[in-house]
Amino acid sequence: MRTGFRFFTLLLATLLTSILLFSQAETGQLAGTVTDASGAVVPNANVTIKSVGTGAIRTVKTSSSGYYVVTNLRPDTYDLTFEGQGFKKSTERVVVNVGSKAEVSPKLSVGSSNTIVEVTAESGPAVNVDNQTLSQVVTAQQIAELPTLTRNAYDLVGTAGNVSNSEKQGANGDSSRGAGYNINGQRSASTDILLDGGENVDLYTATVGQNVPLDSVQEFKVVTSAFTAEYGRAGGGVVNVATKSGTNAFHGTVYEFNRLSALASNTYEHNAIRSDAFKTGACVSGQHCSLGQKDRFTRNQFGYSFGGPVIKNKVFFFSSTEYTRVRGSISELATVVDPAFLTLPGVSAATKSFFSAYGKLKSNNIVTKKIPWGTDVSGTFGLAALPTGSPFLQVVQFPLTADGGGGNPQNSWSTVNRIDFNLTDKTSLYFRYAGERRNNFNGVTTFSPYAGYDTGETFFNNNVMFNLTHIFAPSIVSQSKVVYNRLRDDQPLGTPSIGPTLY
Repeated sequence: MRTGFRFFTLLLATLLTSILLFSQAETGQLAGTVTDASGAVVPNANVTIKSVGTGAIRTVKTSSSGYYVVTNLRPDTYDLTFEGQGFKKSTERVVVNVGSKAEVSPKLSVGSSNTIVEVTAESGPAVNVDNQTLSQVVTAQQIAELPTLTRNAYDLVGTAGNVSNSEKQGANGDSSRGAGYNINGQRSASTDILLDGGENVDLYTATVGQNVPLDSVQEFKVVTSAFTAEYGRAGGGVVNVATKSGTNAFHGTVYEFNRLSALASNTYEHNAIRSDAFKTGACVSGQHCSLGQKDRFTRNQFGYSFGGPVIKNKVFFFSSTEYTRVRGSISELATVVDPAFLTLPGVSAATKSFFSAYGKLKSNNIVTKKIPWGTDVSGTFGLAALPTGSPFLQVVQFPLTADGGGGNPQNSWSTVNRIDFNLTDKTSLYFRYAGERRNNFNGVTTFSPYAGYDTGETFFNNNVMFNLTHIFAPSIVSQSKVVYNRLRDDQPLGTPSIGPTLY
């Protein structure tokens, strides 16, 4: 009885765990039927699949009906060779995309096997005829050549069909959720995000869990409708990202991208503030005036990517790290209590004590307007006897460390490091680590015209994956993954001793 209970518990745990695993989500497969020129099937034909990048080889035979299938192929370019007794050898080059299911069905010509027929054009169906899924692949060329404002790969989700920018959807979307887009008419939080086939979602905020450098992304697939069995969780769409691996050739990049506020225009709101300041006399022509000035920012992103062989055809490495440095300053307006108000004899001692302890204004505030006591505010602070015109409130403008157009002021880095092994022609494995650390400066999360209330935020995210693929037989392939994902977000108080009173 005890043994049976243990077996049932283990089986239940396995089934529950499998909910978070996505079979073949980051790999692709090739299938087809081999026939002769007359259309008759060719049974027991040899099909050899060789990776152009790594030299890895897979072999299968066609069935009695001439059909073959090769699963769990990593995104790459492959040379397919078809050989049948009494037929000329045929070679075809095919690109396998992430999560794709492509059909390659050659027609063999009668002749000597020493004669090779090469199909030089890259083949692949223009229309998906293998399943009902609606999807689009964002290729390595698109990732490298299409512009992205912050070098965020997920910005390119917008190139897919049936996708809309969530910022334009009002209450139905939030640009900070999911990948920042509404897919298939659903909320952006309904998007599932995968990294190399493993879950990559912060389930608390429904956002991307682990960001990776743009140069580390091989390609990704946006699935918008009619998901097949390997996908789950999503009600809207699936964004499936595959990272790069090393190949038999050394490849690398070194780069820096820079954006400056000096090359950007001022905002409409700031222009209006500045124009009004000159009309009211707050600014005087020919004299320096900070009211309505352009927000300032500098954004630098720099890094590298490098990959290649350790042992040709056997062991490969890839590494990519990107650093981001953003500095930004904007001007904010706030209405605060006039310090002169607190000196009036009618103000209670408790009010004076409160502002003395917790309400010290920043020294760099600029007063833009005075709001005196009036009959319409009579009764505030329990004061009804103050004469009209007494000091009460003031509007101040103060500089703030915040997004001035180049993103949140921060120091951050992200990295992807991967090593692949072709142990045998039947067994392969890889280990991949992705890490991200971001320090958003004080004033990014919350801010105040009072000293001590500006707060920032820190992130430290880790994603580790181990993947083992073994071919037991041409029709039996096992792919096992172990994924560890740890996301940490801290929002400490700027000055804990001041308390939460004006936070």
